Amino acid sequence: MQTRDEKKAQTRKSLMDAALNLTGNGRNFASISLREVAKNAGVVPTSFYRHFTDMEELGLNIIDDLGLLLRKLMRQARQNEGYFDARARNSVEFYSRYVCSHKNYFYFMEQVKTGGTPTLRKAIRKELNYFANELASDTRPLKEFSNASDADLMIICQLIVDTVFENTIDLLDQAEEDPAYIDTYTEQTLKKLRLIWLGAMHWQSK
Repeated sequence: MQTRDEKKAQTRKSLMDAALNLTGNGRNFASISLREVAKNAGVVPTSFYRHFTDMEELGLNIIDDLGLLLRKLMRQARQNEGYFDARARNSVEFYSRYVCSHKNYFYFMEQVKTGGTPTLRKAIRKELNYFANELASDTRPLKEFSNASDADLMIICQLIVDTVFENTIDLLDQAEEDPAYIDTYTEQTLKKLRLIWLGAMHWQSK
């Protein structure tokens, strides 16, 4: 039998999953009402307010949950002791698989990144900066970047993060029609990252 806290956590998850399912099925998050979310979650509308003040707060929780989980898993993917190619391949292959197995999360993220409220857009930018900061921390000890200032290294890592994330919607759409596109996405992204990496290694901060 579930405890009260377990039931509360399950209802919270059901509400978030309902919003993600609606978005994944083509609905615009901005047009989804909390009543629709509650109905699809199988709870009464008043239950919604026990977990979120409004739809924006629900969206913020989705962004936060995905960011925390994805950063943890990407850190694990970067644990490879090999050189750049091995670490990059691990990370990109993991990311592409994760995106394709959690499509609704990323349809939501892509949608609100450009069409969400200012608060939601800011939250996504914050998550991307977290990724770049963690990558910069992992990269700082490498001798190849001894000539790069901390500020320049951060720009390099932001460019790497943006490159991985920029074609997510293409990955979602094309992989659904042709699963082999996952390999195409991986190789194209790795080539872009190699070009960034090669240029960055020769960068001299002033």
